[in-house]
Amino acid sequence: MKRSMSVIFVAALAMLAALPAAAQMRALSDPVVAHPDPESLFNSKDKKLHRNKQAALRIMRELLQCNQWDRAGEWLTDKYIQHNPMAASGLAGVKRYFIEVAKRTPTPTCTKLTSPVVAVQAEGDFVTVLMVREYKYADDPTKSYTTTWFDTWRFVDGKADEHWDPATLPAPPPPAASAPAARPDSVLAGTLEDRAAIEKLMWSYDRALDSYNPDAYVTKFTADGAFGRTAGREALHKMVADLRKGRDDRIAKGEKVPAMRHFTMNQFLEFTSPTTARYHYYRQTVFGTGGAAGSPDAPRVAASGNGVDDLVKVNGQWLIKYRNVAATDDL
Repeated sequence: MKRSMSVIFVAALAMLAALPAAAQMRALSDPVVAHPDPESLFNSKDKKLHRNKQAALRIMRELLQCNQWDRAGEWLTDKYIQHNPMAASGLAGVKRYFIEVAKRTPTPTCTKLTSPVVAVQAEGDFVTVLMVREYKYADDPTKSYTTTWFDTWRFVDGKADEHWDPATLPAPPPPAASAPAARPDSVLAGTLEDRAAIEKLMWSYDRALDSYNPDAYVTKFTADGAFGRTAGREALHKMVADLRKGRDDRIAKGEKVPAMRHFTMNQFLEFTSPTTARYHYYRQTVFGTGGAAGSPDAPRVAASGNGVDDLVKVNGQWLIKYRNVAATDDL
């Protein structure tokens, strides 16, 4: 029996290898199903476990679902250690990101958790929440499959002091087509016209973002262009439109919203072919109108890092194919 099962397994692998790549990209698992009453899972007869579970519920409901990030200190400690590679540690940084950078609009009334929770497990100082995560098939976006996401928190005196999840850095762009074995220096240098066009493209990109103009913003990308995991002009348009709505809602409430400015510095333009290039740079996102240090209008750096963008020339126009602001390359 063991031998026959091995033969069957090897034969199955051979059949899969012979199929087209798209045919192999289908989930084999049973679907992940959410609990019908997720909030009921955040209770425990043990007083300590119940307290920690209830704090996890508030993080998920009031913060992650309803975006009441001005209240984050009620359930997160000041040092709040992050193990998500896209997030920095510290309560102040968490609040600044969601309130000032992401511009998440809070839902004033938040009474029911709607997240697709599968299970909640608590032991000692730890609480783990398992949730349904749905993904579209790359070759057929009309169909999808489910898998499982988790968040784990370690609690100290009823507040989350440390957090884990399976998040990863944005996926790199697809590999470029193979270039000729030898390229003349003139190709690597690029023409003056190409350099001027790319310089204008990258300046106008920052300007469109800083002016919250989704219509202008999407024209800087190819039709399938991406910013991190946000791909396609429709999704990119919504991303900036949501930022603008968040700003406008704050202004409507009488808040003074500081100007947003994106700075691109120490640029290096690398031509990889006559119609493709990589744009290396350092970046900063700054809020404030330029007041003196210590004043309410003093500039505040909200984000910084380095990026590498892939550019392509389409019908004579340079556009962004993939914008990666979490790059780690060294030249």
